[in-house]
Amino acid sequence: MTTRFALFLSRIPTPHRHGRIMALLLASLGGAVDVFSHIHYKALVATQTGNFILLIADMSHSSQHAIHLRWLSVIFFSLGYLGGHLLHDLLGQRAHLKHWRIFTLVPFLLVCFVTPLIHRVSEHGVQVGALAFTIGLLIHALADTRIGENPFSLFMTSGNWRKMLSAWYTAGALYTRAIANACSTRRERVVRRRVEARHPSADTAPSLPEDEGRHTRRRALMTALDYSLVVGGFVAGVIAMALLDQLVGSISLWFAGCLAAGAFWVGFRAEKNEDAENEAEAQSSAQ
Repeated sequence: MTTRFALFLSRIPTPHRHGRIMALLLASLGGAVDVFSHIHYKALVATQTGNFILLIADMSHSSQHAIHLRWLSVIFFSLGYLGGHLLHDLLGQRAHLKHWRIFTLVPFLLVCFVTPLIHRVSEHGVQVGALAFTIGLLIHALADTRIGENPFSLFMTSGNWRKMLSAWYTAGALYTRAIANACSTRRERVVRRRVEARHPSADTAPSLPEDEGRHTRRRALMTALDYSLVVGGFVAGVIAMALLDQLVGSISLWFAGCLAAGAFWVGFRAEKNEDAENEAEAQSSAQ
């Protein structure tokens, strides 16, 4: 049984640190966590600008408990983000640990699995503080996250939405221009054939070169699709968390924990694979 399971794992394609699977997991995680925190605490643990909007908009009719939770979220998120700076200096710059960034998902994963178990017996402030702190920590650590060559925002998708729209506009403009050029070229060829039929000895213009912008158009299209995947993953995480919360209540936070566990597995395996490839290249160059 163990041998079969190991064989099954060996057949799974090696993930990439900046691949689409990792981006989809992190984007879905961002949407799921904020929906859970807003449903149960009336506060946001990732989108801190949203907390400020809620604080000001609901100032007159919001409860003191909700106001305190929002301020706790802002404070502990900030502490977690500063903690990410400290880890970067201690573990990244001084100790030169290779996998410290991806391991910042572990505290968040643990908080996700413990919080539903103590949801009714502990203060909501403790839960909000723990979630906000661990999210601030991993947002700083994974700030370099990309999908392919395109950077995207963790947990906050307004920037990703703008990038998606810009990418689709660019891709649409390139493909529209290519279609117009193809139609123009086709008309020129028809005219040239008619001229050749009437005057066989007439000199013809050289044929147009093959479209050199095909690679540019494809790259623009893939960029638009990548950002669409990120936005779609965020929306899917929002919807899935809202539905799960209706079914199982606070246990739905385990869904976010599963997403974090999947992102950790994908990221760690990808980094180990990159290390192996770098060592192989170093050995081959040394020889």
